[in-house]
Amino acid sequence: MKYLQLNPQSGQLGPYSLVPIRMEDREDIRRWRNEQMYHLRQNSPLSQEQQDLYFSTVVKGLFEEPNPSQYLFSYLHKGNCIGYGGLVHLDRERGSAELSFIMNTALEAKEFGLHWGNYLQLIQPIAFEGLKLRKIFTYAYDLRPHLYPILENAEFLREVVIPNALSENGSSIPALVHSRWNATLRKARPEDAALTFKWAVSPEVRAHSFSQEVIRWEGHEAWFKAKTNDSNCLYYLMESPFGVLGSIRFDLKGTGMGWISYLLDPQFHGQGWGIALLLMGQKEARCAGLQQLIGEVMPENSASCAIFAKLEYEKEVLFDRIRYTKFL
Repeated sequence: MKYLQLNPQSGQLGPYSLVPIRMEDREDIRRWRNEQMYHLRQNSPLSQEQQDLYFSTVVKGLFEEPNPSQYLFSYLHKGNCIGYGGLVHLDRERGSAELSFIMNTALEAKEFGLHWGNYLQLIQPIAFEGLKLRKIFTYAYDLRPHLYPILENAEFLREVVIPNALSENGSSIPALVHSRWNATLRKARPEDAALTFKWAVSPEVRAHSFSQEVIRWEGHEAWFKAKTNDSNCLYYLMESPFGVLGSIRFDLKGTGMGWISYLLDPQFHGQGWGIALLLMGQKEARCAGLQQLIGEVMPENSASCAIFAKLEYEKEVLFDRIRYTKFL
């Protein structure tokens, strides 16, 4: 079977492939789920009758809808199913979906890294090219730490830790959310001066700027050129299939310290790109050897305050601003 209005909806990686979920794989999937309930959001074992009913109604229905609520896939080795996963909790308005994946329990001990890595590589074109999503993420109880290095190698970044997500034998276990955005950072280039000027003079950006002086093109052009040639400045722009979204800059002051300045193109406000920009910027700052980041925002800038708080920056209220600090 094939999904309606989804291209691509399958992928190949050597002898491994990802295809729309096959009805013939339902019993293997049921067995693996029951064996791995400890890390799944599943409260009781699935019966064969329950699985058959789910596939004949819910799964079958996914192939009949132009915009289903989830997309499920069989993960194959030489045509034989050894795992399955999906894009679930799909939010088309936010452009996001959660990744799910389980594999043949007998292969987990020795081959988990291989197959988890394969799956992350195979699912991304379907999510980003086929569905035009802005973000995919994983939500995992902190029970299997071997997941995380593979996620990070696939450019997923830890977005948030949710405490007390699961109670296990009297202990509280957090859940970790790792996200991958349909965007990349690149170094600022001279030809970006005009675009960054357009952002800087927009009313939405000026409203939250500490300096309310009028920005002139000539002054901005000279400033931009100086910043891009400054060895004490790390300056990046974020690009995606949706356009150039915004910029982030780290001005180096003191050993291992960077002061953050970031902004988004106003047309992309409210879409979750601010979190992406700061997290991706943090990764670049860490790779450049920075150990401490500091950002200052106006108290009225609730969106930026929320982002810094979510990313666990330490908050300090000053006279006319809020300072956020984080050690990498």
